[in-house]
Amino acid sequence: MNIRLSFFLVIVLILFGGTFLVFQFTDSSKSKPVHRPWLFKVDDNSIKHIQITYEALTVDYDKKPGSTTWFIQGVNEDADVEVFQKKWSGTPLLLSGPQVNRIVSPSFDNPASYGLDPPKTIVKVTERSGIVYEFHMGNVTPDGENQYTYLIGDPTLFTVPQIWADVINKLAYEPPYPPDPEEIEADKK
Repeated sequence: MNIRLSFFLVIVLILFGGTFLVFQFTDSSKSKPVHRPWLFKVDDNSIKHIQITYEALTVDYDKKPGSTTWFIQGVNEDADVEVFQKKWSGTPLLLSGPQVNRIVSPSFDNPASYGLDPPKTIVKVTERSGIVYEFHMGNVTPDGENQYTYLIGDPTLFTVPQIWADVINKLAYEPPYPPDPEEIEADKK
């Protein structure tokens, strides 16, 4: 290999490296992923109780000590009803760490303007240790993509994805009851 070709290749390498470094340091806002905070974070296996209130409908879900089976409380006087696993399976994971889309305001004065006084939805997630995470969800944002929310004890106003909020709200107005035996037979036909 001759010296001229080697010198030319070193110059080209320096130019490409320099260009890369200039773009890396001057355009850092576009190259880094956007950090989305969590409303709260908890291990989904440590959740023992979930209560969801949506527009005056309240449903409690409870995991028995030492078990992984969830029950809908208060349905029947004799015993709680086990959730239908096909509809329930990812619910504790969904509530273990809701990710917010954006921080609307580090503090806010008028919760009624966001549909948070009174809130549309109240969710309480209780850990085995007794720690309760309570958050409220209000109105849907003007673009229809998110819903306003805040965590009790934190003055920050957040938005969460509307599709996620719909799944959580549905736990109150359409609990995951097991299907009736007649429905199962009808589905088989």
